[in-house]
Amino acid sequence: MIIAISGTPGTGKHTLAKELARKTDYDILDLNGILKKGKKEREVTLKEVNDAFQKNKKNNLLVVSHLSHFIRSKSIDFVILLRTNPLILARRLEKRGYKKEKIYDNALFEAMNGTYAEALQMGKKVFQIDNTNNINNTVKKAMSIISGKGKGENVDFSGKILKVEKMFK
Repeated sequence: MIIAISGTPGTGKHTLAKELARKTDYDILDLNGILKKGKKEREVTLKEVNDAFQKNKKNNLLVVSHLSHFIRSKSIDFVILLRTNPLILARRLEKRGYKKEKIYDNALFEAMNGTYAEALQMGKKVFQIDNTNNINNTVKKAMSIISGKGKGENVDFSGKILKVEKMFK
């Protein structure tokens, strides 16, 4: 099985992938690491994302990136989409040293359910998990989804849009 783990930056994708790999026989394909290797900060194209996946795909793989939901391959069995309360997300990104405008963009996109909308448009099965509070619960939910017994959560942060706006005035 090949699973894409996606979400807005700061939602816990790499942390989840490391925990899942530790508990399973899955390997991690970190698309961000491949695409940025030896390069300055720049935008990447979806072609580059898809090419990197095609070159590195194999069975029992966790494909991790904030862009992994854009992979067109039918080899992806489903997407685990991590979500985080945008007000908490803003704090996480601030701790990482993100610039104020980038924090605002990401927090607002999360509040608008942007990554979820993008993932649904790609036509894959998408399981949302709210990772605002506890990575251990997130790991349990993801393991349940991988085993075929779990369901995703109905996560909607659109009620936080105005709070995000206020936070950055």
